[in-house]
Amino acid sequence: MEFTHDGKHHRIAAGREVILSLGAMHTPKVLLQSGVGDENELRRFGIPVVQHLPGVGRGLQDHPLCASVWEHRDPLPPTFIPEVTVYRKSMSAISGPDMHVLHGVPFASPENVARFGMPASGWALFGVVSQPKSRGRLRLTGPDPSAPLQIEANHLSDPEDLAVAMAGVGLSREIGNSVALRPFVKREVMPGNLDKTSLERFVRNGVSTYWHVTSTAKMGRDAMSVVGGDLKVYGIDNLRIADASIMPRVTTGNTMAPCVIIGERAAALIRDEHQIALTGTAAQMSPGV
Repeated sequence: MEFTHDGKHHRIAAGREVILSLGAMHTPKVLLQSGVGDENELRRFGIPVVQHLPGVGRGLQDHPLCASVWEHRDPLPPTFIPEVTVYRKSMSAISGPDMHVLHGVPFASPENVARFGMPASGWALFGVVSQPKSRGRLRLTGPDPSAPLQIEANHLSDPEDLAVAMAGVGLSREIGNSVALRPFVKREVMPGNLDKTSLERFVRNGVSTYWHVTSTAKMGRDAMSVVGGDLKVYGIDNLRIADASIMPRVTTGNTMAPCVIIGERAAALIRDEHQIALTGTAAQMSPGV
């Protein structure tokens, strides 16, 4: 492993194995710049191919969201903390909730702020697509570690995701404009009562990340898979991944708890394979790891 620290170049070796846990953005970046990925992409930047794995950096998923905003009647305290969340189906025929509405401090895309404005004091409901079908990808912009990634999120590229996002805005407006919340509303800032075409424009302009990026080095057995059930990278000895990038698809809910479980599972696999015995406080706190 090579890295730079305090302006100095270092090179170290692992005695047993390397575990990558840099998240769904930087884990695939390190793999690609190390020669593990789609050989065509690697050759564009003169990176020697170590292992052809076309799925590295592909399959990106997130929970796209769109904000609906209300102005509050009175100034809100700086300690205002969101406390409400809702999961719901966009249509009754599906098996489980595919949209999520959460309450929060208002923010919106630059396009929608420019069009509708932003109140000095207000609150928002965010309509989230919780089971998206759209897939994006990450691309290198150069072989140097400091070169930024090119992120192609492809939010709402699947028509079903757009329909769910629009339903999420509709549910947000239904809740935000309800009789029960009138004491907390001076006016609805965005989007207001729009026709279908205008609402689609609002959603497309307003879509944003929920910072739940996953699935860029997925677990599986098909040609686009990067790791197996033991979290080991296919074709590479002693290299394992333990972060959100290995999820075959983004989870319906927030990704923190699943990432904790991935870490716990990785620890158990490493412990068993290398016969590592935990002692003292560590063993008492986490006997299954």
